[in-house]
Amino acid sequence: MLKEAWDDIQRFLRDREINSKEYMKVGPDGGEITISSQSIKVGDIIKVNQNERVPADLVMLYTTEEETGDVFIRTDQLDGETDWKLRRAI
Repeated sequence: MLKEAWDDIQRFLRDREINSKEYMKVGPDGGEITISSQSIKVGDIIKVNQNERVPADLVMLYTTEEETGDVFIRTDQLDGETDWKLRRAI
């Protein structure tokens, strides 16, 4: 029972840390606004940088990889596997 309580506390602390992380949201005028991950809403355009955790379910609009448009996504927290997936930007 104590272990379960400890696990719950640790999960709460991790969730609070992740939900307070700040990301750059593209505003209606094209400028960037700092926003916490817990404030992300459907329709927001979020700028995700290299090696940055993806804060929500996102649709990739473009990449700055000019030659191939390739993007590698680490999916271990989604499916438990430690491989990387290649996704080609549209």
